[in-house]
Amino acid sequence: MGYKLRPQDPAAEVRKVARQGIDKAIEALSVAPEERAEGVHQARKRFKELRALLRLVRKPLGDEFQRENHRLRDLGRALAESRDATAMLESWDALAKRFPSLFAEADFKKTRRRLQARAKQAESGATDLDTRIGEVIDQLQDARSCVDTWPLQTKGFDLLAGGVKRTYADGCAELAKARHDLSDEQLHQWRKRVKDHWYQTRLLAPSWPKLMQLRSDSLKELADLLGDDHDLAMMTELMQAQPALFGDDTLRERLGTAVAERRSELQSAALKLGEEIYAEAPKEMVARWQRYWDGASG
Repeated sequence: MGYKLRPQDPAAEVRKVARQGIDKAIEALSVAPEERAEGVHQARKRFKELRALLRLVRKPLGDEFQRENHRLRDLGRALAESRDATAMLESWDALAKRFPSLFAEADFKKTRRRLQARAKQAESGATDLDTRIGEVIDQLQDARSCVDTWPLQTKGFDLLAGGVKRTYADGCAELAKARHDLSDEQLHQWRKRVKDHWYQTRLLAPSWPKLMQLRSDSLKELADLLGDDHDLAMMTELMQAQPALFGDDTLRERLGTAVAERRSELQSAALKLGEEIYAEAPKEMVARWQRYWDGASG
């Protein structure tokens, strides 16, 4: 997200960033058919960024928060199907980089071709995608018209402090659960809160660019680790649901071993990095960010 919240007038900045994010999502969905898969991917990223922005001003928004947050959630879901098969192919290629010799074998190359055909079929077979995209764009235009009426009367960093604290505290809580529960669902919940904190860190980067950029880079790395792990969890689910897609029993067993090894690596790295990022108490972190903000706006 190239958008930033400048310290001078946070309410105006929040509205500006919201409109920019919506405009970028509409632009991504308006591309030519041959670029649609990437356009949908980019639009769904904008939805996640916008939801993180909403969480930044959750308390002052009041009832508006739930309405707009649910709207963006549902829009993302409406476009998810056309993206999932492509994401599975990307996950396969990422795993192949970790185990190049194994994935260079003929049977593994055949499996990749099947996954590639599946991705192309999913993209071309989404006969109602044009209709869904049109409906999503209509909803985005309506959401844009609502931005000016958001109740953002709170002044200064107080407008943002509650959202910063809650998002960070939620990440701390999900990490604490993940230490004892490495289930797919728990890691996915933690990942969502990590991404929210990452997006918010990027938004607030102007308050102290160097330090906030370092934190943003670490959060991006953590989100990628958890994202790669989640993609492999989805691969395992697909392998169980459609075993023929992945080849015979022997190939699936070997693939499962590689997936398990890679997931163990990713999860260990994520927990280690997460302990570093979430070491600070929420109250202390918010107070530190308040000092950055006050220094930049003084």
